[in-house]
Amino acid sequence: MDKRDSDLDRLLRAAAQEDDSPAQEMPFGFDTRVIATWRSQRSQSGSVFWELAPLFRRIALGATVLMACASAGAFWQVQQNNELDEPTANAYAIADSVIEAGAWQ
Repeated sequence: MDKRDSDLDRLLRAAAQEDDSPAQEMPFGFDTRVIATWRSQRSQSGSVFWELAPLFRRIALGATVLMACASAGAFWQVQQNNELDEPTANAYAIADSVIEAGAWQ
């Protein structure tokens, strides 16, 4: 029998032994003391939300500025597209491209 078999046999024998002792329980009032300690530490340090509020405020401000810039850029691009759709702008663009093509020949 090698070492693994003897270790396994010992483990199985230990698992087969029945333990008649009652299960141990927490001491009386332990959970109440834990909760009281947790609440006192939480009230001393303040709420996590209020500690992170300046960070959330900066993120919201940055997102607002970014949205305003993106909206202004989209509005400007739409205005540029509207100017190119006018017939006079197209006529000038066509004439310009014809002059440019003639100059290269």
